[in-house]
Formats: sequence, C-alpha cells, structure tokens
Amino acid sequence: MIKEMHLKKDSTLVLTIRPFHKIIYEIDHLGRDPFRTSTFDEEVSMKKFVAIFSVLFLVVICFGQGHSYAPSGKQELKVIKKQGAQDVKKEGGEKAQEAPPPIASLEALHQFLLKKAKTNEFSGTVLIAREGKPVFKEAYGFASKRFEVPNKTDTKFNLGSINKLFTSIAILQLAEKGKVALDDPIGKYLDVFPDDIAEKVTIRHLLDMSSGWGDYWENEDFNAHQFKLRTVSDYMEFIKDIPLDFEPGTDTQHCNTGFEVAGAVIEKVTGEDYYNYIRTYIYEPLGMSDTDSFHRDGPVKNLAIGYTDFTPEGKTGKGYEWSNMYILSPRGTPAGGGYSTVGDILKLDQALRNNKILSQDYTHVIWNGFRGDPGDPINPIILERMWVSVGGAPGITAIFGISLKDGLTYIVLSNYDFPVAMDIFREIRRMDLTKVE
Repeated sequence: MIKEMHLKKDSTLVLTIRPFHKIIYEIDHLGRDPFRTSTFDEEVSMKKFVAIFSVLFLVVICFGQGHSYAPSGKQELKVIKKQGAQDVKKEGGEKAQEAPPPIASLEALHQFLLKKAKTNEFSGTVLIAREGKPVFKEAYGFASKRFEVPNKTDTKFNLGSINKLFTSIAILQLAEKGKVALDDPIGKYLDVFPDDIAEKVTIRHLLDMSSGWGDYWENEDFNAHQFKLRTVSDYMEFIKDIPLDFEPGTDTQHCNTGFEVAGAVIEKVTGEDYYNYIRTYIYEPLGMSDTDSFHRDGPVKNLAIGYTDFTPEGKTGKGYEWSNMYILSPRGTPAGGGYSTVGDILKLDQALRNNKILSQDYTHVIWNGFRGDPGDPINPIILERMWVSVGGAPGITAIFGISLKDGLTYIVLSNYDFPVAMDIFREIRRMDLTKVE
C-alpha cells in the first residue's frame, strides 16, 4: 500500500508503501497550496493504482500549466505536461490508450452509467444542474448488496472530505458576525495547546491546511480508541498533544487535524455542540433534511453502505465486496465523514452561488481558497475554470463541482472506492453541456 507520494524536482511523482488502513493519498502541491477545494482543469488518471487508496483524497490543482498522471507499474510515476489532447506516457515510453470521444447526450450518459453499473464499475447517484435546475438526475447500483436494495436519487452517501466545507462555512459565519477573525491565533479560543502552537497557528491556517499539522491516522491514541470517537472533544483529547510538522504558514499538507481543531473553535465560541451548530445554521436554513453526521451504526433510513476492495486481512480484493463498516470511525467529524444526497448538495450549491448562507464578501473567501480578505474579487482562474470539492475513503467517493462561468453544477456520489466518482466526473466534464436542454 502507499506510504508516501511526493513530486521531485525532475517532475517525478514518487510513491512508497504502508498498510492500507494508514494510507493517505495525496498529490503534492506542485508549487501550489493543496487545499481540498480548488480549480479542476486537469485529468487525474490513477485507475488501478488508486484501487489501493484509503482515508481522504485531496485534489490538488495547478493554477498554471495543467498536468496528467498515469500509473507506471513501478514505484515512480512520471508527470507529463498536457499539450492539447495529449497521450500520457507510462514508464518505459509505452503510450496510454487514446481517450474515447466525449459522450454526446444525456441519454448516452445514462446508457454509459447503466453499463458501468452492470459491470460493477459504478454505484451511486449523479446530478447535473444548470442555473440550479437539474437536467440529469439518476441513481445506479445498490445501497445494500446483501439485501439487494437499489440506490435512489435521494439515497444518503458518505461525503468524505466534502464535510470540511460545512466547517469552513461555519467559521466564516462566525467571522462575519465578528466572533472570530481569520488571522486570530487559535490560542485566543482554545487553551489546550502549548504556546508555540497556540500563538502561531491561526484560524486561516486551519482552513487552508497550512497549520503545520497533518493527519492523525498513525496516532497511537486514535488507533486505540477509533471506534469510540463520536464527539469533537473525543478527538481533541489526543490532538492537543500532536506536534507540528513545519512552521505554520510556510507549507501545506493534507490536514484533517486542523479541521477537528476548527470544530473545537466553533464549539468554544458558540457554546454549542459542533453537530448541533452545523444542523441549526447550515442544514436547516437550507432545507438539507437528508444531511448530517449520522452515527453509522444507528438506524438511519435510506443510507448507502460503502463497499470497498480492502479486505479485513488488509489485502486488496476486487469487485467492491466488503463493507467499510469496520474501517471507518462510527461518526463523521468536522474534517469529514458526514452523509448527504445529490439533492441536498444542490441546495448548498444554490446557497453559495446566491450568497444565502454567507454574504458575498465571505463567499468569495471560499471561492478564493481562504486567501486574501473578505470582499476581494474572485480569482479569475476560478471564474474561468471550476471550483471543486472532493472526498474519498474506502467505500466512499464524492465530488461536487461548481462552474461559476456557465452556471453548471456537477455532483457525483458513490459508495465505491476512489476514484470511481472521479472517473464519472471526468467523463461528464468532457461533454458539451452548455447546449443540453
């Protein structure tokens, strides 16, 4: 399994090995900050390689020259710059297969997805909307294989890291009310950290993944108590003792730890339980009645079971035969793992586009990746390309894409491993949807 992946100066993406339940898959920042929401203007082709992906996927996008990635079959992956409709070269010079023509219509897309479901390559729901109105909304595969319960368009799917967006919105709501400031040190609100962390790490660092923390998958306390963790305070019990990997603000890395801390800030400032706050100030006002960080072992109706190729023995299987119940923690957190439907995510999309959940000034902070100040104009590259939020783990792939330029929204939720939803999203993005009625 993957231990580490990083980009060397010669444009080689290097990966090494570690046990599946500890994996973090991360395309390094390529000279840009790797925060979980960013433009998506490149093709990420990791097919067989990412069948052994685990935990949370971080999409990283270059704002400049695009790149593509293809598995080499060895321990090094070559990064080849795009040149129009390029071929991607594998290690040793072998050319990857040419991409097929784009799907020509929504009916053809439906048939394509039916075929993917029949061959067990896709299970989930897909929604495409223009100006907030769905032009395509279909479900495929099974929410429960054991009981042969089919997925429906209102089936609840695990969002993975997309939940970070709700935590970010909550922090920005508090900033808009003057209760926090993005550049405040976290020590202003939380007194559990040593001075060198409390005084240097800011709220902004938590949101843009530049705090110096990484993830906590190898933390001994986390591994000892993973299946008992259900509250933000449960996580803070061990996070308070995790050291930083680098000086805050000097680098970036995928960071679930920082979002758990952001959840603790929300609780401290509001005096409310994190989950209650998100429900009261985001889900309920937007009518997102099918969205929450449900207890995975609770009697939640119409919730898709995640299916993975990771076997209980830690091996890689095939056919998405294994439930992810005993891989994931029992409840989602401020960093990810809640559930939603394509319909509810569309409501969020419209609230963001129309500044209903935040003012325009603070919504721009989201579009700009937490760079700059409230009121700054939207980065022109975001306007020209696409803003994307992605989540992934065993039995989970979710992608939510917003094109501000043409009013299109793309939502793909799947209860199969990464990169299943990404593959579907990539095919949809190749379509010319601006003319679809």
